Amino acid sequence: MKEIHCYRFESEIYTNMELVSECLNKDEHVLKWNTQIIENIYNGNEEELREGATFITRQKIGKKVYELQGKYTKYEPPNYATVETETKEGLSKTEYILEETPEGTNFIVNVSLVPSNWLYKLVTQMFKWSFKHVFDKQFENFIEYIYQIEYERFGFDNEFIKENLSIGMTESEVMDLIGEADAVGVDAINALPNWRYDIGASDDYENELDKQLGEGIVDSVDEDAIRQGIVKMQLFIGWRNGVIYQIFNTYLEGDLLVTYRLSSEDNRTEK
Repeated sequence: MKEIHCYRFESEIYTNMELVSECLNKDEHVLKWNTQIIENIYNGNEEELREGATFITRQKIGKKVYELQGKYTKYEPPNYATVETETKEGLSKTEYILEETPEGTNFIVNVSLVPSNWLYKLVTQMFKWSFKHVFDKQFENFIEYIYQIEYERFGFDNEFIKENLSIGMTESEVMDLIGEADAVGVDAINALPNWRYDIGASDDYENELDKQLGEGIVDSVDEDAIRQGIVKMQLFIGWRNGVIYQIFNTYLEGDLLVTYRLSSEDNRTEK
């Protein structure tokens, strides 16, 4: 039976290929971003994976749990891998391609099916549009997860913010770059949308100053927390009409508390 191409996903990921490959191939990461996979069971150690290696994957799709036999028909990390699983519908093939680019890594996924009979061939041709619904969310999760891991491992300094955040960027561009904000609300003066990132803070950190301003207001720099090293930096991004109109980042430089400012209404300044 002829192979049917069912789905393709392609996206530029602005980080190094080694990190993308790690998050794609290591179960310690996969089980966090892929909401369908319950577990993968290997014949031996996961670290010993090679071309031809087989494994059992348990996945939950909808309300049903499936146990499938998988095989790495190609395995050339970090650039390429093909995984095949066999079901009553036929032989499913998933191809992963990573290409190094000047900006980071181009990530490509191709999914195809070799139907087991004419009935499943007809069903696949009629409903292959549904693959996009199933897979898009998983790979969007994957990309967001990569940026979160990069954030946790390497953090960001003020130079990164200067070089990568700019007036006019959209919310999706910012989230692709540095992930979700730690607090979302409005500023105290104009009641415009305001995001805060507590860079380098522990998971249980809370900015008590915002609570004093009122519900929904996100506009207070926790200078004491920055001086004490509880928070490395506090980044505020102001939004107007869906794009950035101002950026404030406060951090410690030696013993001096410094605020980097960028606004659509004036030039970049630091104090």
